[in-house]
Amino acid sequence: MLRQTQHDVRPCPRTFGWLPAFGLLLLLAGCKGQAHGPESTAPAQPVATSAAQQYTCPMHPQIIREAPGSCPICNMDLVPKLMSNAAAASVGTRLDNVLAEPNAAVLSTVATVRPVPVGAAGGAGAGAVVADTLSLPGVVAYDPRRSRVVAARFGGRIERLLVRFNYQPVRRGQKLLELYSPELVTAEQEYIFVLENDADNAALVSGARRKLALLGLTEAQLQGLARTRRPTYRVAVFSPYDGYVVEMSAGPGGGGGATEAATAPPAGGMPAAAGSQLSLTEGAYVRTGQALFQVMNTDQVWGLFQPTPAELARLRPGQQLQVAVEGQTKLLSARLDFVEPEYRANESTAAVRVYLPNPRGELRRGQRLTARLVAGAASAAATAPTAAAPSAFWLPRTAVVDLGTRQIAFVQRGATFVPVAVQVGQRTATQVQVLSGLRGDENVAANGQYLIDSEGFIQATSNDATAPDRR
Repeated sequence: MLRQTQHDVRPCPRTFGWLPAFGLLLLLAGCKGQAHGPESTAPAQPVATSAAQQYTCPMHPQIIREAPGSCPICNMDLVPKLMSNAAAASVGTRLDNVLAEPNAAVLSTVATVRPVPVGAAGGAGAGAVVADTLSLPGVVAYDPRRSRVVAARFGGRIERLLVRFNYQPVRRGQKLLELYSPELVTAEQEYIFVLENDADNAALVSGARRKLALLGLTEAQLQGLARTRRPTYRVAVFSPYDGYVVEMSAGPGGGGGATEAATAPPAGGMPAAAGSQLSLTEGAYVRTGQALFQVMNTDQVWGLFQPTPAELARLRPGQQLQVAVEGQTKLLSARLDFVEPEYRANESTAAVRVYLPNPRGELRRGQRLTARLVAGAASAAATAPTAAAPSAFWLPRTAVVDLGTRQIAFVQRGATFVPVAVQVGQRTATQVQVLSGLRGDENVAANGQYLIDSEGFIQATSNDATAPDRR
């Protein structure tokens, strides 16, 4: 009987020991020249080809480094900063050379003018006298001399209020309100007592009567009191004359008074909103001397104009002005009455004043005006400067930009425009006199408003003969 013997089958180390090494060689051969992992999907970083290469953060472009690295803010890898060939070639040169080409395509369409020397033939005028119209903007304002403050001559309680809104029209002698005053009732009783017990004492009767008159009673009210011999517990307060009722603000100490906003005609807003309800109400108490409101008469109003210092030099009291009212075609003739000797609050120019008749009430406070002064034989001497500077020129008014504290003009330098500080003198409706800042042989932008930018304001320079010409 045969017996089968089981044997363990094991590979011989000598026969299969070379297989791991052979497989490793095949794996390396298949992966030769091919990258694996996250690095294989990322684009290859460009290598800086010149010393001008810079690196920046994609999220924080203000981070710029000369060598690769990480952003100190977000730790992202810095990437090469894209630079045009022109910019890379201009490293180390002036920045204006880089900006000249792009600006040339934009600024080439800006219209230019050539400064005209003062007194030249065909210029603004011979001998620096401009036969042109001086235009002044202005507004309508109240004449404070034609207002009356309605004040309480005695303390008491408002029993009846007949005016309730600001700018409510009233007539002279119209009843405004009725007051009850214990002080006034006592004075009336004293007057009645004298009439009934000592009517022959003229001095005593006259004194009691005069006291009531000083407290605000009219002659008709005094006659009625003497006839009826009964005290009046409601005394009426009447309008001093025609106009509009305007509420007054309380003065220092609460006693009331005419505030500057109500009596003076500033260039700003109204003393009270038109049509708004008065703060006075029936049943409210008032004190002696308290200003209740004022009545503004608008039969004559002011025209206030604010010329520039150069325009102010051409104006004199007594000159005739043609005033155009906004929304109206008819021109008004007015005489320049007064030049205010000081600047108003928050204003940088002086004001001149004319009186305008307004019998129909067509001129309203705040309405815009335009006054025109035509230079004639009488005003030519006043407009001519004492001595014209040799470098004075005429430019259109739109060519000079007024920044408040200084004026600039944009002078063409090659294909770009450079802001240049200038000093201006006389102004007309269409032209302005430039006393200094221009050479006269350059082109100036006809409308400087198109070239305004904040950097130009800061970098405005002089334009003398020594200034470099960037052509």
